[in-house]
Amino acid sequence: MGAIKIRLTYARGGRSHRVWLKPALHVALAFMVVLGLLNMFSSYNVHQEQIPNSLPTIRKVTMLYGNRTIYDRALKTHEAHSRKYGYPMTVLRKSILEGLWTKPAIILSTLIEEMGKPEEQRAQWLFWFDADTILMNPNIPLETFLPPPHFSETHLLLTKDWNGMNNGVFFLRVHPWSIQFLSAIVSYPVIHPDAHLLWEDQSVMNRLKKEHEYFSRSMVYCPLRWFNAYKRNHNATDINLKKPTHFQIHPGDIIVHFPGTPANELKSTMLPYLEVAESHDPEWELSLEQTGYLRETAEFWGDMSESNNNML
Repeated sequence: MGAIKIRLTYARGGRSHRVWLKPALHVALAFMVVLGLLNMFSSYNVHQEQIPNSLPTIRKVTMLYGNRTIYDRALKTHEAHSRKYGYPMTVLRKSILEGLWTKPAIILSTLIEEMGKPEEQRAQWLFWFDADTILMNPNIPLETFLPPPHFSETHLLLTKDWNGMNNGVFFLRVHPWSIQFLSAIVSYPVIHPDAHLLWEDQSVMNRLKKEHEYFSRSMVYCPLRWFNAYKRNHNATDINLKKPTHFQIHPGDIIVHFPGTPANELKSTMLPYLEVAESHDPEWELSLEQTGYLRETAEFWGDMSESNNNML
């Protein structure tokens, strides 16, 4: 079997460094990749963090680099929400790996950092959001969506649309299971260099869910509108009748996401929603009690509990 080429790009004299690895035991190879990434994260100041005054339940994670001022404006909506509820937020400002593989790497780095703390000082969950998201309603605490305590084996909350899984926004429990899951994602293109991964890390997440019961049993699909709603029409006002309405953001929803938007249309597409968010329109910034979240989450987790009991 031939050598596998992995190209790790990082700032050292402005050069790209290539590392050649030969296939070995899968577990050993996976951890070689993970440890190498952790060394890079610790050696280079690649992320910035906001620290709250009290210990949080949730820590936010994202990445944002390149010259896109629209993303910086969108990030400010998340920053304001973090300050309101005391969520620390890690923002990766530098590309480490090619493609989208930096995403699971920074989540893994943050996760291991949390796991290294005394248990009473850890965040309990990480909340990932892509850069092409806008926080529309800062009155919604992220804890609203978390499972009740007896769902102790539920470690990943994500959503799906008409194409299947979408990992643009999700919750991940701070737990050894999550380290195993992310290690499997980061190492996958190394172990399976010929695999066709159309959506890169998202495709791997989907494969792991389908092929490994150990992972799938701890993953839950939540309603997409809870925390990953899609845009409606370009004016941010009218519903898009060509798309499923139950996937489109409604007043009071916490986040709008713009997956699949061409790069040259991002600014014009996101701007109307940013203007709504920045204006703090009371029709959009409903209180938690005015939204359907409390009822919907209670019913959802109640139904999940009943379903689990029926399977016993």
